[in-house]
Amino acid sequence: MIGGHQWIYRDLIGRLANADIAASSRHLGLALNNAGEAEVLFLGTTYLLSREGVRRSDGKRFPDATGSTLIHYVLKGSRSRPNGQFVTLAELAGPLFKHGSYSNSALEYPITKRFQGRIPQLLAKAASVGGCLGGEAGMGAVSLIFDLLPHVPLQLIFYDRDDEFPARTTLLFDIDATQMIDFEVLAVLVTIFVQYLIRPQ
Repeated sequence: MIGGHQWIYRDLIGRLANADIAASSRHLGLALNNAGEAEVLFLGTTYLLSREGVRRSDGKRFPDATGSTLIHYVLKGSRSRPNGQFVTLAELAGPLFKHGSYSNSALEYPITKRFQGRIPQLLAKAASVGGCLGGEAGMGAVSLIFDLLPHVPLQLIFYDRDDEFPARTTLLFDIDATQMIDFEVLAVLVTIFVQYLIRPQ
């Protein structure tokens, strides 16, 4: 899903040239630095967006998919805010995605595989990107809340394996998430998040 983003990213950089970054930042509640760049926190790193493009505050390189996602988010400049009700990715997508297995196979299973029997490591990795315990979950589950981007929360529910059941993971999104960010962009965003989460320390 992330492949082929180079040309998309270049096109979006061009769209930034005519964007009202200040207005979008106000709508999203983002800070502007002295250079007029919007500050967006993603996976523990601050990204700076302006009409000239995107850069990391630490000067490091980043994948085109990340840049594309952040530009989409800022260009949309939504005034929406989370509803507080969490649903699956399939429920957000509607009929076209209902019977797909992408969420389970590409997103949830890798988390399960990486962290089964390793809950302390899951908690430590979550904390490194601002994840915290919270949200409703069943008995014996660990529930974590992340802000994928400002006002785009994600709930990760993790059941570790026991004598009766295998480990499993469920990812849930605010029911109004697609008011903040288009569904296709959200899917890329959570894919980047999962890849980061399961990456060895």
